[in-house]
Amino acid sequence: MIVGEDDRSLDDRPDEVTSPASGRRRNLLWFRRELRIHDQPLFEALDPGRDEVVAAWVLDPRDHLDVVQDFSRAGNHRLRFLLETVRALEGALQRSGVRLVVRIGSPEDVLPDLCRDLAIDRLCFVEAPGTEERSIERKLEHRASVAIKSLPPETLFQIDDPRGFARDLPEVFSSFRRTAERGLALAPSRPTPSRLLPLATHASFDFGSVPEVGAFGLDDEPSDPRAVLGFEGGEPAGLDRLRDWMFSGDHLKDYKVTRNGMLGGEYSSKFSPWIALGALSPRLVAEETFRYERERVANDSTYWLRFELFWREYFRLYLLKHGRTLFRAAGPSAMPMTWSGNERRFDAWRSGATGIPLIDANMRELRASGYMSNRGRQLVASFLAKNLGVDWRWGARWFEHCLIDYCPAANWGNWAYAAGVGADPRGFRGFDIVKQARRYDADGAYVAHWLPELQELSGSKRHAPWLAGGPAPIVDPARSLEVARRRWESAEDFCRRNP
Repeated sequence: MIVGEDDRSLDDRPDEVTSPASGRRRNLLWFRRELRIHDQPLFEALDPGRDEVVAAWVLDPRDHLDVVQDFSRAGNHRLRFLLETVRALEGALQRSGVRLVVRIGSPEDVLPDLCRDLAIDRLCFVEAPGTEERSIERKLEHRASVAIKSLPPETLFQIDDPRGFARDLPEVFSSFRRTAERGLALAPSRPTPSRLLPLATHASFDFGSVPEVGAFGLDDEPSDPRAVLGFEGGEPAGLDRLRDWMFSGDHLKDYKVTRNGMLGGEYSSKFSPWIALGALSPRLVAEETFRYERERVANDSTYWLRFELFWREYFRLYLLKHGRTLFRAAGPSAMPMTWSGNERRFDAWRSGATGIPLIDANMRELRASGYMSNRGRQLVASFLAKNLGVDWRWGARWFEHCLIDYCPAANWGNWAYAAGVGADPRGFRGFDIVKQARRYDADGAYVAHWLPELQELSGSKRHAPWLAGGPAPIVDPARSLEVARRRWESAEDFCRRNP
């Protein structure tokens, strides 16, 4: 949503409509980014004794298939993971007695039609923090001829009014973190009903089916064997990962030490793909960290995983606060930076051909697997926006295309932060790629893993192949970072002179 627009909750509409013949209420539950059964907010809206239920999931072509620049908003890896997640949801709902209707189209058109065809009394959904999503919600309010029950955006903390809370959100994460840890309680996960009342439908009703990736003209490529993990979409896979990584593998106790790794499956939790689609509840993850502390050990690492969840919460609230300004070149901070539209540089960056091995290896991993380490994301974002000077929004869109854990708030919030136009825009931030390479890939194992042409070089030489006769990078890392610093200082000086 955008602060200042009509914030009126859709829940202001009456929701006590019932079908007179049975005394029961016919509910359509619209699943969006909460594609799970455990800790399901939609179930809170139901009266188990009177509410009959059918579920719906709508693939919106505008979110996934529209072409931005020269690529679709969702690439094959992201779309495959999403469709696997929906199939898993379909099975879980069916075991609870509920059918899932699958449609492709604009939700504001599809859902009113479904409500009419199924004689629905009430449409239920969870509001989203994104601006496009909020626009759809407003259109539904005007087009649906049934009662609407909208639930507030999901939060990790117990926040009764997320929109109201977001209006006063600090611009600096550390301030939010202190406020949250002192004055907010983590919200408990919700109970899972053992059974739901299925809504009776005509035998000829077409529920639809979850499509394959190939139906959209994309190649359903197998997972690259070099990938850190064979990610499988869906709630069962997400719960398995939570159990295996945290408890069976006992990795949580070392998380803060290992989290900046780039090779292997266990250096970080890698819960983010399931959390991004709501196949794994952040509330449950937080609860499990406390259980781990009770049963095993409590240390900086066990806290640090919750700390990462706080960042996710912050960016969701940040999007609620700033709305469309988050997607502008100057960002919420209105920093008057000058960005390049250099397509040659952008193409080199996204294809992993900048000549800087640590950047290229991360970008090739992203393209081949749909995933990249947190350290890698920080480095490649800084390099595009700072060293190459390219419009940071191009990078955010490419991440949207590639990442299986794409989340609008986290993706755009992190990119704006990296570009210096988002949260906490204090001072110039840019990574010294050479120093980062020495610190996080000293032996060059990671870059050689994704850039086999470097395997003949040894150790640190892998990070500067041009010194061994290889081609020069498209920019000099040190000089380009200094140019970026001067560009930042010029913009900062302009802001001081024009408050």
